Amino acid sequence: MKTLKHFAMMLVLVTMGFAFSSCSDDDEPFTDLASRVEGEYIGTLKPIGYTDEPARAYVSLVRVADDAVSFKCTCEAFDIDPDPRNLVIEERSGGVYYLTSESTYVIEGSASGNSLSITFAIGDIEWFFSGSK
Repeated sequence: MKTLKHFAMMLVLVTMGFAFSSCSDDDEPFTDLASRVEGEYIGTLKPIGYTDEPARAYVSLVRVADDAVSFKCTCEAFDIDPDPRNLVIEERSGGVYYLTSESTYVIEGSASGNSLSITFAIGDIEWFFSGSK
């Protein structure tokens, strides 16, 4: 009986030891937003304000920093193959990532899950891309 009492006491102490030790709260949140949106996207590209039919296009987002990606869009039908531009990523709500140009170039869009929607200007024409990974 005395052994059972000591065993029960030891079990209580061990359980209390586990209960009071826990993971620390000072873990830093995941801030590598670029890894969440980087990849190759396939979709359609359409000039905004024109009657042209959408054409197959490819967008590449390559991680350049924790909060930035390099954006490149190519479309053979519209003969589009501009130089890559850097986009800054901001997470605003519920897994939606907003992409904006870090320079004076007009590029903005959003990524959610495997989907990407982005508008950008080349010369006087504004383009809209919509696609997925």
